[in-house]
Amino acid sequence: MSCSMTVAAVRELRKTVTRRHVNTWTTLKPGDRLTLIEKGMGLPKGASQVVLAEVEIVAVDVRPLFPITFAEVVREGLATEDDLLEGMTPEQFCQFWMEGHGYGRHRLHWQFEAELTPCRRIEWRYLDSGASTSDPGAR
Repeated sequence: MSCSMTVAAVRELRKTVTRRHVNTWTTLKPGDRLTLIEKGMGLPKGASQVVLAEVEIVAVDVRPLFPITFAEVVREGLATEDDLLEGMTPEQFCQFWMEGHGYGRHRLHWQFEAELTPCRRIEWRYLDSGASTSDPGAR
């Protein structure tokens, strides 16, 4: 699974959740193992994928994109617990996610659309660290 927008958070073992388009990763289930990579598509000829981490899936579900909490944005790797002023807000995350998945940007009714937009929430634990996603302080 590509983590091109959150490479640093994966390397630091801070990212433990991702949201993907609802039509992707449909067969993924708890217990499955994945290799997180830096970039999966658009590599120059002869280039190889850069492996970031090995993970085990602990939860997969489909839910509306919004509402999302600041704690979830932290788990997405786009803020830190100390980042209240510099990290992405839940609203910014929703707009960022919707733009990246073809829903447009700065739409007038983004919150309403985000409430109606399903996404696949994927949660994992890192295999090489023994970190648990159920206890964010256990990283």
